Amino acid sequence: MLVWGALAVLGAGAGQALSTTFDLGDIAGAQACLVRNGISVDGTDPVALDQAAYRQCMEDNLRVQATAVLAGAVALPAAAWLLVLLGGLAERWRLRPGRITGIPAASQRLTERFAVLCDSQGLTRRDRPHLVLAPPGTGVTQAFTTGLPGTRPWVVIPLAYAYAEPIAFDAVAAHEVGHVRARDVLWASAVWWAGWLAVPALLLALVPLAAAPEVVWEFYGLSLLVSLVVAVVMFVLRAGLLRRRELAADRHALEVTADPNALARVVKPAKKRRTGVFAIHPAAADRLALDVDAPDREGGFVSTATAGVVAMTTYHATYLVLGSLLPFNGTAISSASVVAALLWASVVVPSWTRQAASDPSGWTGRLAGAVVGLVVGYCLQPPGLSTITAPGPERDLLPLPSLLLVLVPGLVVAAFAVALLTAGLVARLAAHPGHRRPGGLGAALAVTAVLAAAVGTLTGTATVHVATGGTASFRSFLVTNGYDQVWRHTAALLLVALALVVRRPGRPAAVVSGVTAVVGAVAAALSWQLRLDDQLSDARSAFLAYQTWWICALAGLVAAVAVVIVNGGALPELPSGVLCGLLVAASAGGAQYLIRRVRHGGDSNVFQETLQAPGWLLVLALVGTAPLTASLVVMVRRREPRHGAVRWAAGGVTALLALLLVAGGLSGVTTAESDFAQPDTRSQLAEQASPRPDPPVEAEKPLDQAAATAALADVPGVLPPGAKSVPNIPDDSSSVQTPATCDAALDRSIANEKALPRAAEVEQRFTFPLGGRPDGGSISVSITSYSTPPPGFSDIDAENQACADFRQLVSPEENRYYDFHITLRPALDFPLARRRSITGRGQLKGVATLFAFEHYTAIFGLNRVDVALDWFHLGTSPPQAFLDEVERLVTNAMNAIVAKL
Repeated sequence: MLVWGALAVLGAGAGQALSTTFDLGDIAGAQACLVRNGISVDGTDPVALDQAAYRQCMEDNLRVQATAVLAGAVALPAAAWLLVLLGGLAERWRLRPGRITGIPAASQRLTERFAVLCDSQGLTRRDRPHLVLAPPGTGVTQAFTTGLPGTRPWVVIPLAYAYAEPIAFDAVAAHEVGHVRARDVLWASAVWWAGWLAVPALLLALVPLAAAPEVVWEFYGLSLLVSLVVAVVMFVLRAGLLRRRELAADRHALEVTADPNALARVVKPAKKRRTGVFAIHPAAADRLALDVDAPDREGGFVSTATAGVVAMTTYHATYLVLGSLLPFNGTAISSASVVAALLWASVVVPSWTRQAASDPSGWTGRLAGAVVGLVVGYCLQPPGLSTITAPGPERDLLPLPSLLLVLVPGLVVAAFAVALLTAGLVARLAAHPGHRRPGGLGAALAVTAVLAAAVGTLTGTATVHVATGGTASFRSFLVTNGYDQVWRHTAALLLVALALVVRRPGRPAAVVSGVTAVVGAVAAALSWQLRLDDQLSDARSAFLAYQTWWICALAGLVAAVAVVIVNGGALPELPSGVLCGLLVAASAGGAQYLIRRVRHGGDSNVFQETLQAPGWLLVLALVGTAPLTASLVVMVRRREPRHGAVRWAAGGVTALLALLLVAGGLSGVTTAESDFAQPDTRSQLAEQASPRPDPPVEAEKPLDQAAATAALADVPGVLPPGAKSVPNIPDDSSSVQTPATCDAALDRSIANEKALPRAAEVEQRFTFPLGGRPDGGSISVSITSYSTPPPGFSDIDAENQACADFRQLVSPEENRYYDFHITLRPALDFPLARRRSITGRGQLKGVATLFAFEHYTAIFGLNRVDVALDWFHLGTSPPQAFLDEVERLVTNAMNAIVAKL
């Protein structure tokens, strides 16, 4: 499963690279659409600005991208499977019966020895391999094992071993049977092909960029470097797995033959030593130095770390697809987290269970591998695939230091907590082998629930924290994320899963749990009742409710630690402690619920108040304090405390934590009343814009030329430093637009405007620095004062309809043109106003260029104010700060004019 998951991730990366470089989804058109709506793709979160506009602009592109990613995720594993199949068929054709006829009688002795070996290993029916003795004419010089899906594997051994020492044949045969017993024949073949499929797939996707290397470096440079590094890392992991596979088979051969010198008879130093991190076979010296009695040096670190890397890169690929197809509501994050957690649990739990049976004390390598694999895998960018760490498809927010500072420590703690829980569950299964089947299912469910909740919650929390800042947002999202449509069932699922693993926690655990449950229930009830007031605000009421739930959760935390300690502090007791902690939190929550219903009545949710809220907070507390509580258990275990002392200490600690919480001593890590206050939703852009002025009182009077000129006097003050006045551009009605209906609408609008009688007309134009260019933008402001009331915006509305998409020829000699699109923007500041963005795409001196024209017009009685700002940007869309500056200038210029009318 792990191998196919890795292949799917590599294929998904190649699919996205193919979609991007071939521009299958018209990304330039999507970016132009975003720009028309004031949204950039420079690394900020566009969904926070205008989710509906973002989805409308990117919908087609994201759908094509998701399809390409899915196609790659299916195509690469399918190609690997096909190559494995063809490779197996080719070997069987090479070793077909017609080519190995005339085998000497000496081979019968080898066949008999091989049958005895298979019997001793319990290999029967389909698991029993077929021995093929290959004569020299077949070209087989080394023994190997080959297989086809659904058939018996073939162990191929050169016929020359019929004339060698029996121990040499036994060593070779036992080595190959070790591969059969480990069931690694097919996945090893798939891993071998994976290395040679990933690079060509990515190179094929990057072919269109070869013609413009400067574009590759400017827009894809960092991603290509990261992808190259990750591809090298995956090659190293691939080689490491294949080397470990060979060493594991060698270890099996030594165990079967019971001869430490067996390998020395068949392993010869290579003429050209194949060493280094890319070698897929171990060096002869490493093979000859094997000691079956020595513990495994890395203790499961490599395999566990690989599982973490593959699971987290699968999270990125799954989120990219779901985030592209689903509206942004958190479903993509939670679903991708569940998929990744399920993959990790289904691989690691069975693997650790097998390892614990042979080495019950070697947990250091496995725990370290889990932490390193999950954290590194989350932070890696799979080759060709955009790293997704925050909401908003194609958001590559990982390089942000602020996001890393939030994510990495949280990921380390969460990964350690999940690894510790997994170790405890596996140790419990190893200690009680009679419950292996239902217990294994329960262990996988428990690990999946906790890991998925941790990854999904940390991703959403870090994003919210970076976007809003402050610990309040971080703390509030952590707490309230338990109401998510998926995570709300985390505690209940964990409770059921642990019940499948832990049948009877024991009497000491029951006594400790009872004490903490009673103390927690009393403390929670008192914290609510003593501060109850008829004048409670909604924020205050929510704060008090969460404090009571936190008290229940803290009682569960104390119970979990105390149960582990009172049962001896051994690793198999960890599941019992977590199960008792959940029961204590639910019991305290249930008692609090009953008291509130009896005293005050009203509608309430029994599941929410007894298990969902206290249970979710307990999961947060268990994960967040895992390093501290694990250290505490180790220290206390050495002193062998008495059961009675632990029981009363648990009650006292629960009461002390409740008092600290109510007094505000734990507000920084639990909840604070300010978390429930209504947030200030004003955007930074609104704060920077000048205040909207009231409409002019004497707008019914026409202005003379002097008054109209005076109304424009404050415009230079709102422009950036370096702005300068330039001559107005004369009207040019000679340009022709396509379609003809657009050209006719523009001509009609110009003619109607010129026919209106007017008392005054003033226009001024300025250029100003924008986007790093001294004259990067220009703005034209005008006031037209009519003698009679103007007809409104019927002509502009007709233009918008006829010219929604139009083309304008700019160079007949070069047949060069620009394609434009009109987007209507909201204009709600004044009663009679229109706002539109006209964006165009074309080539300027061979470089793709984006042009934009922002038009804002408003009518006040007999006076019409027009603000028109135009700019251009080379390459892709400009950064968000650029677009925000344009928005601010248009709004401020309009407000400055209206204030002077």
